[in-house]
Amino acid sequence: MRVLCVVFAVLLLFSMAAPGYGQPKGFCAGYCSYSCAKTDEWTFHQTCGKMYCCIPPPKKGK
Repeated sequence: MRVLCVVFAVLLLFSMAAPGYGQPKGFCAGYCSYSCAKTDEWTFHQTCGKMYCCIPPPKKGK
């Protein structure tokens, strides 16, 4: 039973460390950069400072 609890705890920690999860609201939903790719949507965000908040297009099939 203890082994099962340890395995569950480890899986929970890994799932929380996945990118994009666990970030508080107010963070840039994409990445901060001085220039975005042509397909990215861009906006200004306070967490990026003087850089752009680049949001990549959604992946098809999800």
